[in-house]
This record gives sequence, C-alpha cells and structure tokens, in this order.
Amino acid sequence: MSVFISATGTDVGKSFLSSLILAKYGEELGLKYFKPIQTGEESDRASVMDLSGLDESRFLKNYYAFAFAGSPHYAAELEGTEIDTDELARHLFSIREEKLIVEGAGGLLVPLTRKTLTIDVVRQSEIPLILAAPVSLGAINQTLLSLEAIQKRNLAFKGIFFIGTPDKTTEDNIRTILEWSGVPMLGFFFFHTKERLSREEFRKECFLRFDPDSILKEAIQ
Repeated sequence: MSVFISATGTDVGKSFLSSLILAKYGEELGLKYFKPIQTGEESDRASVMDLSGLDESRFLKNYYAFAFAGSPHYAAELEGTEIDTDELARHLFSIREEKLIVEGAGGLLVPLTRKTLTIDVVRQSEIPLILAAPVSLGAINQTLLSLEAIQKRNLAFKGIFFIGTPDKTTEDNIRTILEWSGVPMLGFFFFHTKERLSREEFRKECFLRFDPDSILKEAIQ
C-alpha cells in the first residue's frame, strides 16, 4: 500500500521524511518514490535520491514539473497550462496498492487548480496519509488546522510525524497537539544542525535515530 506524505506547510520536512523512510526501509520493503507535482528549479526527486542512496529506478518521474517556485496552480498558469486533477487522482488511485512514498507539493490546502486543493486529490486517490508537522513556536495552530481539514474530509490517516529544530516550546507543542487532536503519533526526528548533511552523515543519523521502535515502519506496510 502506498502512503502520501504531506505537511502543515512548505519546507516543513516532507522530502527529508521521505528520504529517511527510503534510506532505512527502501531496500527492505521494496519502496519507490513519487512526487507528482514539482515546482521550482530545485528537484525534490533528485534530493531524495541523493540522500537515500537508492537506485534511480526507484524514483518515478514527476507527473508535472513547473519552473516557478510557487503554488502549483499559479506555477501552471504561468506556463499557460492547468493541472488535470481528475486524471492525477485516477492515476494515484490506480497505483495505491504499490509500495510508493508519494510526496505532495506544499501543504494539504495548497491549490492545484483554481477549483481543486491537494487534499481533494488525496481523498479521491484513497491513499493513506502521513502528516509531517513542525515542532517549534507556531506548530500548534498550523498543525491543528491541518488535522481538522483531514478529519473533516474523513481521509485515511496513518498519523503524525514531528520533524524540525526543537526550541523551548517543542515538548509542550507535541503534547498539546496530541491531546487536542487525539491522532496517532508515528515518531519524531529533530535536527541538531541547519547545515546540509552529506549522504554518509545522513544515513548514519537515519539508522541511529530514525524510527527506533519501528512505529512508522508498521504504518507504511
């Protein structure tokens, strides 16, 4: 079964979480990676491939790729086109039984067109969702709003994974989010440096600190 990785917003850590999953479990579980929509010149597909160290054959090509680093609906409009969300939803539905880590673009309420949000396509695809959430100041509001949107649409939801650089609010942020939402927690991964890790450093940190109790592993199987 595939899983859809989304987040409370842009640059929360979807690609990093995808890299962690693929680095640790890609070979064992036969996982592949798919980012249907890429905006901007920097390729998340290439970044995840580099960090995970898996063969390129495990990385599906983007369904859509736009040069402008912005919301998919606007990036598409700048190139004189529109994302066919019905076709995309059908495609995702057709591959939902495969072992794919599907990474969304931005957060759940990011528009793909002027009429369709990312969360609508996730619902239509019937792919279970994992939400990446931040851990620092401001995390409570944006995370509870995302969880409210998920629950309102009755999405198949695996749980929440906390990721980011901790601060003095982190411990209570996590506690408060879990108490108010009642959703499963799949784990956490804290950054100890803002510098980009080499592949070797990343894999070392991944195997030392990521998913030590295999909770997330169980969720993606």
